[in-house]
Amino acid sequence: MNLKQEFARLLQAGVKENEPMSRHTSWQVGGLADYYLLPADEGELQEIVRLSREKEVPLFVFGNGTNLLVRDGGIRGLVVHIGAPFSYIRREGSSLRVGAGTPLTLLARRAAREGLQGLGFGGGIPGSLGGALVMNAGAFGSYIGRLVAEIRLVRFAGEAVTLGREEIAFGYRRSNLAGRGIIVEALLELEPGDPAALQREVEKHLAERRRRHPALPSAGSVFRNPTHRPAGSLIEAAGGKGLSVGSARVSEQHANFIVNPGGASAGDIERLIGKVQRLVREKFAVELQPEVRIVGEER
Repeated sequence: MNLKQEFARLLQAGVKENEPMSRHTSWQVGGLADYYLLPADEGELQEIVRLSREKEVPLFVFGNGTNLLVRDGGIRGLVVHIGAPFSYIRREGSSLRVGAGTPLTLLARRAAREGLQGLGFGGGIPGSLGGALVMNAGAFGSYIGRLVAEIRLVRFAGEAVTLGREEIAFGYRRSNLAGRGIIVEALLELEPGDPAALQREVEKHLAERRRRHPALPSAGSVFRNPTHRPAGSLIEAAGGKGLSVGSARVSEQHANFIVNPGGASAGDIERLIGKVQRLVREKFAVELQPEVRIVGEER
């Protein structure tokens, strides 16, 4: 039985071969995934990990594709999407147990309706919970990591484990979760609050993001903010707004966004990232670090 037949037997959704990753990334670029898998639950995810190890096939996992640049040559091996089956929110007292595929904006709105405060900053943050935990996503001075009580994940050896808060370290746009396994869910500890006020807070953050951020396809902020000055401010001061490579362009609205007005390739975007880094380095002797994850092979 070949790999495709194995996955067709094991997974409810089966397997897609040569799936364009441009369908699954917010930049709308990216080459083909050899095998594209959408596990229905934790058990199927464990089976995928087991087969990956048994057959010695590379394994790549992603969520909403909003902080991801897939190169034009695509991704070899298995590409696992932690999507709709892992999008759920369950209340446990003043805490929420949340699936890794849950969009952050959906989570922020649900918490507000439940009268639980602490997630208002998530209004408008693109992406899902799993990726947000790995990179400790945040906004307006708040970060997801400070709310975490425990995280459940499937290790790359195949077993599922639960990590307590004392086993997890969070910093600015980082954590010690990368490489430890595939996040399945998290328990977030929140505080009681007024539902109406909390819903207003979420909608305020959403409106602010709509006002400041471009509507064209992008991956959100491309670069991490240096300690002394926001990356967008540095790029704008260096004359980077409107800079382009091929069809990829630095947004005129927010300089830390690279947009795809249509027709851009992943190569255009990656070369533009390098061009912006060189510009800021030459003007300010600052080395901008990408916040987006760049994966796959060049064409």
